[in-house]
Amino acid sequence: MAGANINIEVQGLDEIGAALERLQQAAGNLLPVFRDIGEHLLLAHDERFKAQESPEGDPWAPLSEMYKARKKRNKGKILVLDDVLAGTLRYQATAESVLFGTDRVYGASHQFGRDERNIPARPFLGLSATDGDEVLRLIGEHLSEAFLEKAP
Repeated sequence: MAGANINIEVQGLDEIGAALERLQQAAGNLLPVFRDIGEHLLLAHDERFKAQESPEGDPWAPLSEMYKARKKRNKGKILVLDDVLAGTLRYQATAESVLFGTDRVYGASHQFGRDERNIPARPFLGLSATDGDEVLRLIGEHLSEAFLEKAP
């Protein structure tokens, strides 16, 4: 994805990485759990756009008065002009990882900011603490299923 993305791999966050390693040993195939994580991220990021906040729950930087004056649609919404950016969020799941983000190059400008264009950073991609808990829950669910399948 050329725009902005997050990548969760087995060597990702320590607690999640350890859980994924246990699951990989038990199940051998992480594709199903990575698909479930991708689906959760779609829902979580949709909510994030509705709440107009970062993964940490911080409100996005407000629109400049100059931009608000010339904005034709969705005047009160940040990162929403035609609902394009939020609608381009996708995931790619493999047996090794899940890649989540947008293919829109301007997504990186919004995620990280762009000084020369006076665009402040408005992080929209990432895992909130709640997302991390849900990822761990999904891994645990798949781990339980893997052990049940192997039970005599």
